[in-house]
Amino acid sequence: MDIPYQEIHMLRRNLDGVPRFPLPAGFTLRHHRPGDRKTWLRIHHACYDAEGRIAITPELFDEQFGTDPKEFARRQLFLCDPAGNAVGTITAWKKTGDDGRVRGQIHWVAILPSHRGRGLAKPMLAAAMNLLHDLGHDCAWLGTQTVRLPAIRLYLAFGFLPDRRNPEEAEAWARLREILALPRSPISGNRKT
Repeated sequence: MDIPYQEIHMLRRNLDGVPRFPLPAGFTLRHHRPGDRKTWLRIHHACYDAEGRIAITPELFDEQFGTDPKEFARRQLFLCDPAGNAVGTITAWKKTGDDGRVRGQIHWVAILPSHRGRGLAKPMLAAAMNLLHDLGHDCAWLGTQTVRLPAIRLYLAFGFLPDRRNPEEAEAWARLREILALPRSPISGNRKT
């Protein structure tokens, strides 16, 4: 079954009991350092440019993360291979909801295609979720796209559930439920983050 590209959202209502996974030998995680805007752009270019759906530009980085280097240093992580080259990135970001509450956000997750399938996504996601907890967040949400089936499976395994915000998302989740053989989720409706 083919699924059309659509933005969807997921929510983990608390950050209790987030699993921890060790990185494969030689791989490390580090925080954003001066100059890593270019590193982030390089990784995301490699992951998203071929799709033609998202223009990865310096302006996009600024739009998504602002310009406060202290926040990058606290919240943005880079996955490095044994030679110290950044091959992935994830951000333990924050977003203020319509209710004024600041929520944790898993934001802009990417691993270079050449490094996928090596057991790197689980440790990277676990590190970001634990970082959100350490930064005082009590829940986490994320946005992804219907075509990212491996990522959706990973998020579900980490306790994220569908957060249907409108009829289009509800329909997308119904299709995903069939494709991924998912049980019905307790989260539904037009809840806004």
